[in-house]
Amino acid sequence: MLLYMIRHGESVANHIRGHAGWAQVPLTPLGIEQAQAAGERLKDISFDRIITSDLLRAKQTCEFALPGCEYETNPLIREINVGSLSGKTAVQCEELYGSSYVESKAIEDFTPFNGENRDTLLKRVTEFMTSAETFTEDTVAVFTHAGVLRAAFEFVTQAPRSRNRIYCGNCCIVVFEYLDNHWRLKSWNI
Repeated sequence: MLLYMIRHGESVANHIRGHAGWAQVPLTPLGIEQAQAAGERLKDISFDRIITSDLLRAKQTCEFALPGCEYETNPLIREINVGSLSGKTAVQCEELYGSSYVESKAIEDFTPFNGENRDTLLKRVTEFMTSAETFTEDTVAVFTHAGVLRAAFEFVTQAPRSRNRIYCGNCCIVVFEYLDNHWRLKSWNI
């Protein structure tokens, strides 16, 4: 099975360099263009199943990339929950919370702000990837978020991830393959 994981297009939160987490944040006009461009890169692929995060920016990306498609939503592939930081820019968070915010952001631990940490995100993504091992379809599209792509990379490669060393631009497309009971990274950002 080939699992195409696509990050959403630019959201309003991305545009202002803010935190979205689980907020229902829409795409910007640029995000819509990015989703349509991703659709062009995917147009020759026949997907047997399409899954999207239940967050608006991922669903909109799916709808603009693959117009008229039928899809299912799955909350396991949501972005990391940033709790009370949602809707605030990084600058606002630094002003409000100082070094505790900076430290939390650096290690992806938003539990001090009633959110999740990186281990919780990895657990959710591991649950999704493990369930994907039972898919009977050959080619699956998954519209999701940067944190989920990084966690899937960590799950597949068993390499500790570094938030700042794995670039996941808006509408980045990553392909994982599940073959002979093993996952592998087939391509990054096609």
